[in-house]
Amino acid sequence: MEYNRIEIFDILLKEIGKFLVKEARQNMDRISFGRIYKIKGRNHIASRPYDSPNNLSGQLRKTIRYEKKNFNSMEFGAGNKKIVYATFLELGTQKMKPRPNYTRSVLNNENKIKDIIVKVFKNNFRLYSS
Repeated sequence: MEYNRIEIFDILLKEIGKFLVKEARQNMDRISFGRIYKIKGRNHIASRPYDSPNNLSGQLRKTIRYEKKNFNSMEFGAGNKKIVYATFLELGTQKMKPRPNYTRSVLNNENKIKDIIVKVFKNNFRLYSS
């Protein structure tokens, strides 16, 4: 069975993308204990600077995704037309320090991503020696 480069990258990006989405969602499930304040009558625990954001409504968590851009690259992050604050949380603003979730998901899991690459090659491609 022969694979071309497009098929190889397609399988790799799919596996890495699924892993990063799962990891970013798990980061948001861990509660970071910062300031407590009321929003719409409910207590909310804000995340500390440089920790992943805490869930308030779950809307941001639902929009975490990866998208294949071309045959060898993808975008990974969150937000949509309704959830515009994902970038503000990730990068921070003048008045708020960043809460990097997506960058942390990639940087903290470099070895796991390398393991995924090795696993994909072992499971899908047979190497023949001449």
